[in-house]
Amino acid sequence: MNNKQRVLRLKIVMLGDGAVGKTSIVQRYMGLGFRPVYLMTIGANFYAREITYYDEKFGKLHVTLVVWDLAGQPRFNEVRNQYYKGAKLAIIVFDVSKRETLKSVKKWANEFWNNVKEKFPIILVGNKIDLRESADTVSHEEGINLARELSEELGFEVPYVEASAKTGENINDIFNKAVELALRWAVAKSYKGKVS
Repeated sequence: MNNKQRVLRLKIVMLGDGAVGKTSIVQRYMGLGFRPVYLMTIGANFYAREITYYDEKFGKLHVTLVVWDLAGQPRFNEVRNQYYKGAKLAIIVFDVSKRETLKSVKKWANEFWNNVKEKFPIILVGNKIDLRESADTVSHEEGINLARELSEELGFEVPYVEASAKTGENINDIFNKAVELALRWAVAKSYKGKVS
């Protein structure tokens, strides 16, 4: 078994209101840089990246991340549900410089859980920390508190990561946490007698 190559395929959906930086985060992670001009996602885009991940329990894993970037505008509500199939994790993004996007996070979590028919794990991301000097930005503590509330609702830890797609700060951390969280969730489920 030690000689077997361990391969994991993980489908992730990126969720959040329009213009919070979901596409910029994914493109930065995929090595496509940062585009300062906002272009609305129409329906969905997907990206794939293969990484090697080391886990103490599983050892070296070859992971294929398939990331679906879903449009956040209300006009796409009707078409979004078709893109959730097979997703095992959601990254929910809000813009720290736009307080109203924080208020939508629970709506996005519930949409994800309702569409995948199970409470799969989520990661909460406060993006655009490079704009934190603006008036009335969402504080780090507010993000932590919301992640704590979501953790209680989910019954499993919801990590909170602050990032900047513009500068690249913490972008890799988001996706490393996604793999770690998916593995921990699968192990926790298997201990409860469910197939992971």
